[in-house]
Amino acid sequence: MLFFSNLDSGGGEMSKKEWTLMFYFASDNPLAAGIVSQLKSIKQAGFHPEINVIAQFDPQAEGAPTHVFEVNLINKLEAAEKYEIGSTAPDVPTLVQDRLWGEQESHDGGLIKDRIKASLGAEGPRYRPPTPPAGKARTDGKIAELSPRKSLTRFLEFCRKHYPARRYILFLLGHGLIVGSDIFLFDEHATEHSLSLKNLGKILTDFKNQIKKDDQSLELVSFHSCSMSAVEVAYELQGTANHMLACEGPAFVGSWPYRQILMHVFQNYLDGSDVKTTLREIFDCCLQNSYDFELAGYSFDLCLCDLKKVKELTTPLKELSKALKGGLTDRLAKECILLAHWDAQSYWDEAFIDIYDFCFRLDQRCAKAKPANSKLQAIQKASRALRETLEPGDNRLIVRSQIAGPSYQYSHGLSLFFPWSAPINENFWPNEYEGYKFEKTFWRQFLAQYFTETMRDPRRSEPRPKGKPAYKPTLVEDLLEEVTTLGRGGQLGVQGSGTLDDPPGTGKGSSADPTGTDSGPSIKNYPPYTRKPLAKGKKTGKLRE
Repeated sequence: MLFFSNLDSGGGEMSKKEWTLMFYFASDNPLAAGIVSQLKSIKQAGFHPEINVIAQFDPQAEGAPTHVFEVNLINKLEAAEKYEIGSTAPDVPTLVQDRLWGEQESHDGGLIKDRIKASLGAEGPRYRPPTPPAGKARTDGKIAELSPRKSLTRFLEFCRKHYPARRYILFLLGHGLIVGSDIFLFDEHATEHSLSLKNLGKILTDFKNQIKKDDQSLELVSFHSCSMSAVEVAYELQGTANHMLACEGPAFVGSWPYRQILMHVFQNYLDGSDVKTTLREIFDCCLQNSYDFELAGYSFDLCLCDLKKVKELTTPLKELSKALKGGLTDRLAKECILLAHWDAQSYWDEAFIDIYDFCFRLDQRCAKAKPANSKLQAIQKASRALRETLEPGDNRLIVRSQIAGPSYQYSHGLSLFFPWSAPINENFWPNEYEGYKFEKTFWRQFLAQYFTETMRDPRRSEPRPKGKPAYKPTLVEDLLEEVTTLGRGGQLGVQGSGTLDDPPGTGKGSSADPTGTDSGPSIKNYPPYTRKPLAKGKKTGKLRE
């Protein structure tokens, strides 16, 4: 149904609206088939002249173009200053007329946008859509798809210039796992396949710095992606968006009900509702829509957090890191840390834990440990302080945190990188992780000590059965051991990697399975050698290139 709007749209192509909702569908992977339905649901939500809805869609097929849509563009033009919330028509919606064609030519040699303009009639509404950003560029003499970094940057800049608004929301849909991973917004056809956390932070910081010049704000960044509700992500994005919506565990393509989300935004604007009410309703829509995924055996968790309050975590996290480092020097405290790590809600190959749940189990384990000592008491005090900071509330860091299903029932909102052994991906650990803004919490220093203190002794160093002589290796065995003790030890398998740096798989066993199935975790911290390497400070040989 159409209704008359009593609000002036401002007229003119560049007029500032109330909201611009930006949908970035990085679906150049097996997710692409499900994106079409998401686009249709966005179109079915209706429209309002004061709310821009812009979507970018990168299909899976190699060579297929990137599409940018101004959703319901033609409907808005034909409705003039009216609005429509929800579509009651039985027709199947299509988006082809909403596509921004730029200077693309038709088969008859004319511009496609001119054909659309002509279809509106000489006395029809003005049709002057902007030219969208190109999805490809020439690199080293070859035409190639833009990297996720360049593509997202251009999309945000396009929306800022051509669809200015007082407030923005950014919805990002694509493969997640940005901490300790190389698959966020993965694009198999681009020369640079994924987006790092530091680059994501820089992109959003640049966008925020541009819009704040005109007193505009990015109210929400919504990660419709797996395992993005992490403390490290929150730290990197503070000062960019005001709020973040994300999951600690898997997310599914259909779990964000975009039709209902947009309808809430439209209606709340008409009702004069404040921003936080709108964001809480977006959270409720996603949570309630995910209940039925339990029918297929999928569990779900969701968190809405206030990024303006991330700094409140710094002191309690520092104190926890300090207490845990101290506890590693005490046998009883170290056992409590290991057991709490084992107890805590975990995600994705045991690489992440829910930090609230870890602190809860840490407190419980320390309380039961006898005899009590100062190390245990320091850990309990620090864990309780951090849990208090993470308690949810309307005006707290975690605004909302809920679960649907048993698999992630101990989720409380924010995860933390906490694998069982040192990652072998040296591009990430310690180089990239050390460069996060999160470094100020000293968590990485605790992890480094944890990996050392909890590693099992190599077999040759363990006690021999009584009366059994020490094993004397052959020359070949001795030389092989020399190889394994070079550098990091050459730990080549998945065992002990503690990171997820493989590209997305399509099999049910892949940890990056788009349907949400996780692969088998490892909770072992075995040494990557069978005898102890040379003591620190002594030099060993190097393999020639």
